[in-house]
Amino acid sequence: MANSVPTERQVLRCIFDMYEGDFPVEGPSVGKTMIAIDIDAVAKSLGCDKNILFGYLYYHLDNKYRYKTGENTSVHLFVPRAGELRHAINLPYLTAVLAAQEQEHSKFTWSLGVSLVALALSVGAIIAQLVTAR
Repeated sequence: MANSVPTERQVLRCIFDMYEGDFPVEGPSVGKTMIAIDIDAVAKSLGCDKNILFGYLYYHLDNKYRYKTGENTSVHLFVPRAGELRHAINLPYLTAVLAAQEQEHSKFTWSLGVSLVALALSVGAIIAQLVTAR
């Protein structure tokens, strides 16, 4: 049994990579934003348990990103059933959330890189002072 716990960004990226070709939906579902995903296949790709993945999508991510659009209407990231679709993801919304995640990750990576360069320069300056002080 798989035992890794993927990050939010890894889950969103995996689903996007696996299903971006399925959008836009053709046929009678034109204009719909929800597409069915194969929880088993996504879990296998991520190396995690399918039940953990379902719970993560349904109880955590959908709850985190769901927002109300009216008194009795909401936009969902993930729903167990949408009409005839089972395990449906709102791919355009997932794409927007993933883009924000990627931007944050990029900022963090750049900040970390700049900090490491600054640390290396500081250490180099300290070593240079110690060597020249002798």
